Amino acid sequence: MSKVKVWLMVAALLGLASPAQALEFKVYPYSTPSEGEVELAYWWSQIVKSDNSYDYFGKQLNKEGLQQESLEIEYGMTDRWTIAGYADFENPKGDEFKYIRARAVVSRYRFFEQGERFLDGAIYVEYYLPYQKYSDAEKIETRIILEKDIRQISIILNPIFEKDVSGAEVDAGMEFEYASGLYYRATPWLTPGVEFYGVMGELSDMKPKDQQEHYIFPRLGFKFQHRLGLDIGYGFGLTQASDDRVIKAILELEFP
Repeated sequence: MSKVKVWLMVAALLGLASPAQALEFKVYPYSTPSEGEVELAYWWSQIVKSDNSYDYFGKQLNKEGLQQESLEIEYGMTDRWTIAGYADFENPKGDEFKYIRARAVVSRYRFFEQGERFLDGAIYVEYYLPYQKYSDAEKIETRIILEKDIRQISIILNPIFEKDVSGAEVDAGMEFEYASGLYYRATPWLTPGVEFYGVMGELSDMKPKDQQEHYIFPRLGFKFQHRLGLDIGYGFGLTQASDDRVIKAILELEFP
């Protein structure tokens, strides 16, 4: 590994972490699996309406109809620290379903005990390893997790920093994204809420507003028999660069 890659990895771990080609429509909470627990998750999203195009194995395709799927496994090393791995797949309209990348060396660490500080904080780091025929851009992402619970309401903020560590954009600056949510625990099994996502460009040179991506997602969270959860949402793009309509679902299972 080159000295440049080593430096960038250290920087990312300190919170200095370019967006993935497609936004990850998930707000990460402060809570994690406990020591010895395993969480399995299946992520699915579809771009229902879009005028945007993207590169798919050398082809320029319209993003409308694009389905994205991910499989995740996360394991609690301690009550505060988890490790995880992902496999990501894409299926554009009119083309083949293909594996596109792994996300490895994924780690999430919670600071302090819940409620000890004004905000419950954690850090999440992952390394993108794309299938070489799909992309040559390896990336490091660092996500800061900040959560505040007020009775039945939860407010979660995820500022996100990403940096290419290989490929054509390796000399580009660090990019900034965000994910955030406001949730209401209506019952033990139902949590409605609204989420916000965005891609704003390089920290040192933000994109013009019409070139940024911003989304709002009304969503519902369900919890079945404590161990099984379902998160569904329907998103609306708020700028010209955003996809117009996106639907998502995340199914999670914890054991033992």
